[in-house]
Amino acid sequence: MASLKKKTAKWCALICLFGGIVTSSTVVASQEKRPMTGETIKLKIQIPNPPSEIKLSNRTNEILKKVEKKSPRFAEVNEIKLENADTAVNNPPLVPADHKAPAEQTTDQKTVYLTFDDGPHKVSDQILNMLDEYDAKATFFMLDGNMRNFPDAVKRMAQDGHSLGAHGVTHDKTKIYQSPQTVVAEMNQTLNTIKEITGIDTSFIRTPYGSAPYMTDPYKKAVTDKGYQMWDWNIDSKDWYYRDHRLVDNTISQINSQAKKQEPIVILLHERQETLAQLPELLKYLKEHNYSFKALEPTMEPIQLK
Repeated sequence: MASLKKKTAKWCALICLFGGIVTSSTVVASQEKRPMTGETIKLKIQIPNPPSEIKLSNRTNEILKKVEKKSPRFAEVNEIKLENADTAVNNPPLVPADHKAPAEQTTDQKTVYLTFDDGPHKVSDQILNMLDEYDAKATFFMLDGNMRNFPDAVKRMAQDGHSLGAHGVTHDKTKIYQSPQTVVAEMNQTLNTIKEITGIDTSFIRTPYGSAPYMTDPYKKAVTDKGYQMWDWNIDSKDWYYRDHRLVDNTISQINSQAKKQEPIVILLHERQETLAQLPELLKYLKEHNYSFKALEPTMEPIQLK
């Protein structure tokens, strides 16, 4: 019987240890003996040749009840809170002690909107090839007659995911700006040609030489009433003037000045041989400086000259 009590005391000590109750086998063993109530608890204890039944004292029963009612403590292991000590023993944490949560990724991604006027052109395919090489999307504002001459280029622009817009018919300020109605008529004809060639309905327009100074308020109202979205630019590459590396330098200088402003960067370019020759260097610079290239979207607020 004494041997059994000793083993029982040791078992109780283990229970107390895992439950967070500071006690020892000597405390349990030294408790004042009280009359047995006859209550019996059957427990499976991993000891050599365990007896089939163990009768425990009332005091032991009280300790066990306290253990069951005890609010579980939470052990911090590698900064992970476990529900109780038993979980910590049986389910060791999967996170190493020196583990650190990955830092939130931040990007300095910037966007430019390349726009090409006066096309299509005999170099349109080469321009499109160059854009593909840099995974760049752009917007093409085209003339009605040029689309008739290069319909396959227009189709490819649409298939490659670029945005399409109208640039008019005559590109002659003495004709297109005769009245608000002549502007609407030229743009309407050009947009219909885009629809005829590609099947795409677009509302993008860019008037020849930009909206200032010719597009006065009555002109603007006329195109707005037709549902057109009139786009200008805030970066002029001046590729119509510079025919060499200066167009790249000029464009980069303006981009750096524009970068901190809260508006999209819209670059004016033209479909011409000289622009094609300088385009790779411009695209390379922008890519190396973490710019992405996107096409204009109908949900954007158009940039207009002031």
